[in-house]
Amino acid sequence: MLWFEAWPVLVITSVLWLVCAAQAIGESLGYGDAILTYGALWKPGVFQGLWWTPLTHMFMHASWQAPMGWLHITMNSGALIALGPAIAQRLGRDWIGGLLFLFFFVACGLAGAAAFVLLGPEQAPAVGASGAIFGLWGAVARLAAPGQAKLAPLFSRGVARQVGSAVVSNLLVVGLGAGYGLASGAGVIGVAWQAHLGGFVAGILLIQVMPVRFHWLQGLPKSSQPV
Repeated sequence: MLWFEAWPVLVITSVLWLVCAAQAIGESLGYGDAILTYGALWKPGVFQGLWWTPLTHMFMHASWQAPMGWLHITMNSGALIALGPAIAQRLGRDWIGGLLFLFFFVACGLAGAAAFVLLGPEQAPAVGASGAIFGLWGAVARLAAPGQAKLAPLFSRGVARQVGSAVVSNLLVVGLGAGYGLASGAGVIGVAWQAHLGGFVAGILLIQVMPVRFHWLQGLPKSSQPV
């Protein structure tokens, strides 16, 4: 059912795992530093000509050799599968819907990258799809009801609750990374909360201008479609 109704979610999830596998192979061959340098997002790199890293970083994840590295892609995959279908269905399950979903995902990820470059630490690299996934969370926060085209007002109680949940989630993840890192002796494990913030804001706003293409609305006259 998920493949039929929200196949773009599974496609992107599969791409994330394939890239993760390629990273693991590259690291085992001794190219770990090069992969991180040319694929991860870090502020000096962007300004020194690595212009593609705001895109590539969102398809990469922490090394499996790093503390909690396996948990990074596992958590992101679970969140993507949980949040993505509602937006994928809204954008349509045909190839146009797939392209729209990819555009939305990448746009939110780029917004997260911009926020990280603006607000993040100078030398710390960032990898992961969580900026784009928080964009999906922001979009889901605007959904008034499942399967309906209408969006909740930006300043509404339901949206405020989701914003609060996103803030609490960020605090928990930051605390978990810091706590685990200190307890294991690996040092504080940084979390790119700036990317989460940028992606969430992008998603909550961008969904407003994305087309509504639920497949059960196709073929109905516009006067019959909900707004």
